[in-house]
Amino acid sequence: MEAAGEAELFRAAFGEGWERMRDTALGGEAADAGLRARWEATVELVRRALSAPPVLPEPFRSAADVFERYRYLVADYQVEVFLAVLLDVKNRRTQDVRVSTGILNGSLIHPREVFAPAVQERAAAVLLVHNHPSGDPSPSPEDREVTKRLRSAGGIVGIAVLDHVIIGENSFYSFREEADW
Repeated sequence: MEAAGEAELFRAAFGEGWERMRDTALGGEAADAGLRARWEATVELVRRALSAPPVLPEPFRSAADVFERYRYLVADYQVEVFLAVLLDVKNRRTQDVRVSTGILNGSLIHPREVFAPAVQERAAAVLLVHNHPSGDPSPSPEDREVTKRLRSAGGIVGIAVLDHVIIGENSFYSFREEADW
């Protein structure tokens, strides 16, 4: 809605009576006291919302945190979905980037697809997350190779790969926690 016009915004916010509310906001003469009060209340709510400190997400502290956050987002896909989770300096999520959507038993991952958005968004680190449609989170040889390649690329560009978590049906595999790091 960033590019929406004034009329569209009023229509979205106030529904059927949007034209009268716009006239009230612009100081029109026809505004009754109730409509004026409603407009002032709206302005106050927006003022408070904009001045409230931002609610920051909790930092990721373990692969279990990653699993809890992403298990319902990727576990049910019938193909592999590979995400790069961009993190700030305190390991808080700033953005999820879908790097690849693959086939039944694999996906194509290239370091540029992972690190281009990470560099653009000035991420301090990334978490790699993908599902295994089979439900078994055990890593394949390709998963091991991709992890090694992405960690190496991250070292070159100065953006650490904190972990690669594979999500299965009701469990997960963490490269960092399983000594494959």
